[in-house]
Amino acid sequence: MEEVWAKRSAGALRSPRTPFVDRFRAADDSPRACPSVRDNEPREHSLGRDRAGLQASRAILCLTADDSAVARLLIVAHAFPPTVGGVETHLWDLSHQLSRCGHEVYCLVGGTESLEYFDQITVARHPQLTARNLVEQRVNMAESEVNSHLLASLSKIAASTNESFHPDIVHFHNAHHFAPELALAFFQSQRSSAPMINSVHDRVGDKLYPKVLQYDWAHTIFASEYLFRSFPTTAGPASVLRLGINLHSFSTAGDLDSRFAEFERPIIFHPARLLRWKGTAIGLEAFIKLRQQLKSGTLVLCESGGIESQAEVSQLRSELESRSKSAGVADCVHFLDFDRLRMPAAYRASELVWYPTTDEEPFGLVPLEAMASGIPVVVSDSGGMRETGLPEVTGIVVAKDDSQALADAALRLLSNEDLRAKLVDAGRHRSQAFDIRAYTNSLERIYESLRSLHG
Repeated sequence: MEEVWAKRSAGALRSPRTPFVDRFRAADDSPRACPSVRDNEPREHSLGRDRAGLQASRAILCLTADDSAVARLLIVAHAFPPTVGGVETHLWDLSHQLSRCGHEVYCLVGGTESLEYFDQITVARHPQLTARNLVEQRVNMAESEVNSHLLASLSKIAASTNESFHPDIVHFHNAHHFAPELALAFFQSQRSSAPMINSVHDRVGDKLYPKVLQYDWAHTIFASEYLFRSFPTTAGPASVLRLGINLHSFSTAGDLDSRFAEFERPIIFHPARLLRWKGTAIGLEAFIKLRQQLKSGTLVLCESGGIESQAEVSQLRSELESRSKSAGVADCVHFLDFDRLRMPAAYRASELVWYPTTDEEPFGLVPLEAMASGIPVVVSDSGGMRETGLPEVTGIVVAKDDSQALADAALRLLSNEDLRAKLVDAGRHRSQAFDIRAYTNSLERIYESLRSLHG
């Protein structure tokens, strides 16, 4: 088994990768070209309104054959890369894929005041939109209350953005999270006929406002069936459209993270933010048990320096470091910084990825990214992850909050090369169904049908 781990760490046979920004251009130099792939059709749910209009437009592959199909798309969210997180990764991939399909994309997001350009994408950051600001502005307020000062501030931003950009579609991501005022600001300032969409990615946390889902959204998109079942019925039409990943980045071909070269094998990678519900404490306990069996190994965790909940991150890290020291494994547990570009190489440099979420995972991009990278996975029986992986087929599934089961599953995979190879092969095949290009094609159909309905 040590010989297998040594071969994986060498990296001599790994092919060099094209830089991230240039990879798609290398495949096709035309900025308006969009790959034709098998469509990831949304599962639609008949809720509220008549759905006939949504069914009407099904012939569009990439909305680039006719200039009339090219749209001005306004994406509204609380954060955007370099902020690290699943939603932020999705927004980066989605905005770039939409741009490659010829659309004009403007991202209005939280962050330090700035105006940036990534290829053909405009990113306007405003501190008023950050999760931290929204939460702080609503301290001691009831869920049904509205902060008029916050609403006025956000309404100015909404009105200014609408006036300068003139969007054809306004697409919110997690409008129900942190504060209702951001969505209200756009509903009050939206004087054009541009339909407003909300994508639901989250349900974890105490800063949720489910009533926002009852607003007059033109369409609500849930990232998983689990999320769809977890919230009250929406006022308008809704679809389940599972997220896609960038299969050009997450693949078996490419460099390894050079920082992993000095670590003791096998390397267990837990690519999650340092939040309690992500199961980092359970993972550490499992690693302690696993190392007692293997007498070797390294656990790699994420520093999580770019997220809002820094007090929670600092407290949890202190607890994990203290526990590692008391268990005698402090030298084998490493906290590393990972930006969006480093993640694929980190997956490929690992022997195993685990994701033992202790709450219900809304969807879970990590298992898909690991499977696409050819790395075996162990996940907890949690939320949307039940929709991406197949137990004992693409990976191993264990009960939540069970460190012993997690350690036992990891030991099975690390000690059984045939099992590992079988699951890796099935996982790679499974991951191909979650291509960001297919996701974007389906989303474009929704966009175009709504534009037709709203004239």
